[in-house]
Amino acid sequence: MSANRIVNQPSIDECDSLLCQPGTIFEIETFELNGRQLRTWKHQDPHWRAFIEPRMKQFANQEFVSSPLPLPATHEEREHVSYGEMLRRGYVIGAWLRARGAGVGTRVAIGGINSAEWVAAFVGCHLIGAVPVLLNSTLHPDAQLHCLALTEPEVVFVDANLANVLGGIGRAALKQKKVGEVYCWSSIAHLPAAVRHEVSELITPVAPAKLVSEVEQGTGLESLGPESDAIIFFTSGTTSLPKAVLTTQRGTLSHVISASIPTARAIMRAGGDVETARKSHNPPPEQGVALLAVPLFHCTGTLAWLIRAFLMGHKMVFMRYWSVKEAVKLMQDEKIRVIGGVPAIVTAVMQSGLLPTDHEILGVNYGGAPPPQRLAAEINSRWPAASITHGYGMTETNGQHAAIVGQDYVERPECVGKTQPVSDIKIVDPETFKEVPAGTMGLLFARGPNLMKEYVKNPKATAEAIDDDGFLNTGDMAIVDEHGWVHIRDRAKDVIIRGGENIASAEVENAIYDDKRVADAAAVPIPDKVLGELVGVAVTLAPGVHATGEEIKAAAERKLRYPARPVIVVVSQQPLPRNANQKILKDQVKTFVIEAYNKKMAEAPKAKL
Repeated sequence: MSANRIVNQPSIDECDSLLCQPGTIFEIETFELNGRQLRTWKHQDPHWRAFIEPRMKQFANQEFVSSPLPLPATHEEREHVSYGEMLRRGYVIGAWLRARGAGVGTRVAIGGINSAEWVAAFVGCHLIGAVPVLLNSTLHPDAQLHCLALTEPEVVFVDANLANVLGGIGRAALKQKKVGEVYCWSSIAHLPAAVRHEVSELITPVAPAKLVSEVEQGTGLESLGPESDAIIFFTSGTTSLPKAVLTTQRGTLSHVISASIPTARAIMRAGGDVETARKSHNPPPEQGVALLAVPLFHCTGTLAWLIRAFLMGHKMVFMRYWSVKEAVKLMQDEKIRVIGGVPAIVTAVMQSGLLPTDHEILGVNYGGAPPPQRLAAEINSRWPAASITHGYGMTETNGQHAAIVGQDYVERPECVGKTQPVSDIKIVDPETFKEVPAGTMGLLFARGPNLMKEYVKNPKATAEAIDDDGFLNTGDMAIVDEHGWVHIRDRAKDVIIRGGENIASAEVENAIYDDKRVADAAAVPIPDKVLGELVGVAVTLAPGVHATGEEIKAAAERKLRYPARPVIVVVSQQPLPRNANQKILKDQVKTFVIEAYNKKMAEAPKAKL
């Protein structure tokens, strides 16, 4: 691409200055929050109802969701719901909730796999200003009870699988924790009788016509505004019980405009004019079709994908469970042109060899986990016309806080781009919390209108996470280079310290990923009495590949400085353990890598005899 480099290519700051002129969709204004002056999008919708209702009317005749039918239907049986039909369902659910006293600020839990019913419940809540509490449907019963007790929803909507879990907990135990009635949006006839006694079936909600009309007219929303509560997400809880992250209408909806900025920048840096760049925020002439393989209960699913569908009129294709074979079949059957969510999904599709080479992909978008540095170039080679986006953020930032798109990403695959024009970052020393010079690794702190409001019922954790200037401690180690590009190095807790030398696991993993035989990799610390920690790695291999750990280790060593070289590479015959958000569970990886290393060391003296 260097031969085709744009002459007088504008910098990111120059792009932002032109894009964010007064009177445009990207215009910025300041506002005060908790005594602090922050920047925000001037033309952002004030709340979710104002955002989704007119757009669902605009796209009323377009298909919105292609979803597997609820159990006990087979995986192949699907329903197709238009924007107009989904809005109608939302009005009825909103009225049904109102008939039970729900309104602005009422917490309503939603739990289950991605489905049309999940989306209808979500829409219904926002049409009356209620606050969806998005349950992680994969958690074990004790964790589910913990999440419900934290948030105290007045109503709980679930699918049959989660109904089975909550039915097992029982009405009395839930009521004791101030949790309301549990309603299942699909048949529970196949569940045990004891469960059916504890859960109510609500397949087709019915509400008085007067209440439906009131919801359609938008009455009773006078107190709903930008700082009103919007959604409660839960942290992944990979090392402890999940925390409940309360967000605001402004915080969640900031993503609507923020997510358009990286693409607009990319258009200008590729030689496009500012007006063309601004139009990237408008719905395309042809409806986009996207595969949503990440859960809606995670901010990536809701605030990166569902919110984009509402804005652009995209069709969303859901899966009951992840299967690369099923994903490829859906991509062909549903003419899917946009994929992503997390890097592992894209990698799996590409390495499977199942997708026909002539299948066109126009967009690949991911975040949530660090991608292999090789991935951007591989996508660009396979689908040259695809726009590739790598976003950085976390639940507490309501998703994307920085992003990089297109050729900038291909040329800087180790980078997550630059922050949004309304957001800030700073890099601080992990010990003193003082800002460090450009190019120095430290803790990344983030600030902006997109930050969470608080951790529910956990003021101590909230105070520890957000400093006096309104910056959130992300827990990520990062570098901002002299040009302002952000490079994430590691989670602070995942940095390996060998003899006083800090080794980012990403440094090791990217050297391992340079080997095309590797599908997945995770670097973890191994305790050592002399050096404190050593580097260990677990990998899985690409389909049809055979290699030993020693062979993978030898190939990586020449690309790594001496302290970062692994003492063992374990080739796992099973996929590396991941949570529902597709993040590798390094605590579990660490356990079996240490076990393999200890076994290797115990056998080493015998091998010399």
